[in-house]
Amino acid sequence: KNMIRKRDTMTDEQILKEINPVFLTARSSIYRFALWGDETAKKIVAFLEKDGPKELFRNVPDKITDPARLVLMSMLEARYRTMGEILNKENPGVLLDIPCGYTMRPIEFAGKGIRYFGADLPATIADMTGAVDAILSESDKKYVHMVSADATNPESVEEALAGVEDEVCITTEGLLSYFTDSEMDAIFETMRLVMKKRGGCWLTPDREFGDYMQIAARVVANGDDEILERFNMYRAEIAKRAQSSLGKNAFMSGTLDESIQYANRKGFHVERINIGRYLPDLKSFEGIRDGLMDELREACINLSVWKLTLEDKSNEERKSVGFQIDTYTEGDTLVMEVSGRLDTLTAPELVARFGEAGKVRIDFSGLDYISSAGLRSLMIILKKVGRENMSVVNLKENVREIFETTGFAELML
Repeated sequence: KNMIRKRDTMTDEQILKEINPVFLTARSSIYRFALWGDETAKKIVAFLEKDGPKELFRNVPDKITDPARLVLMSMLEARYRTMGEILNKENPGVLLDIPCGYTMRPIEFAGKGIRYFGADLPATIADMTGAVDAILSESDKKYVHMVSADATNPESVEEALAGVEDEVCITTEGLLSYFTDSEMDAIFETMRLVMKKRGGCWLTPDREFGDYMQIAARVVANGDDEILERFNMYRAEIAKRAQSSLGKNAFMSGTLDESIQYANRKGFHVERINIGRYLPDLKSFEGIRDGLMDELREACINLSVWKLTLEDKSNEERKSVGFQIDTYTEGDTLVMEVSGRLDTLTAPELVARFGEAGKVRIDFSGLDYISSAGLRSLMIILKKVGRENMSVVNLKENVREIFETTGFAELML
């Protein structure tokens, strides 16, 4: 048998794009900040384009005039800038930014002497590591650690924070809407384990910032129904491109009280930090009309960033099993025995190891968990070989439940 273990770097970026559809969105975000005039973002883009312009960047328009699209663009800026203001107030000693994406934060926080841990997919981390090395001074580089980690995988996050004993402030921005219920359970468990060991807090705007876009659309539209209609159309297109029905997990789709109760059941206390108090002037809306930002801040007065702290420290730590694939052939069939966790970090290995086999049997007897990225990796293989040439067998009860609740059981089992 041939044994494959998780590697530190990706070998096929196209696989990554298919498994994690928000990868390209993360790249375009830094370019948008550069167009807004952020000097740090300009430096990062300059590094990313050092070998020539990226096709993705060329496809991002330099100027957007449609108010409906400006609202969508403002979401990114409003979330990032508001979180920055709140983080300045919190003044953490250690910041874990997961997923960090293509971000100015490592440069900004290194300048303040704050230890910054940016965690994301290996391809993103490779790019950002190069940018940080190119931009920061030698004295500031010691504050920045760019690491590969999956927020739903506590083992990978613990590896990222190896040696850190101080309290940690964790941020997750633009992440939770893309999770299934099982992934949401997993990320709460990851955060609980990190904070149980070190203390600290978890800051996320995700639960209420979706409402920000609707509010901003109404403020910007100022009674123009056509703008609101275009905004809703554009937002639906984004959700479709991301291959995700946004906000459909239990935490994101319930009422605020239900979401707070969800967090309480997971052992967390929730403090809501008012967005309107921290929302700065946005480049996105410059020149639309005088007083718009004051109107927007007032309209956002009931929206909040959530600060979660641990209140239940009695649960035992969960054992996390490493990822492994054993492969061998039986006649003309490739057999893949998968164990551990099939998630954002490990799913590309499954596709890469599959290669171009004509028939495949995937044995999940050792699989403890599968995320939506893992399910998408199976879809990639299914499209290559067809239903009649692929079988998925020996699923544990919890893994089978994920297949059934997501509809994948009808496709593959």
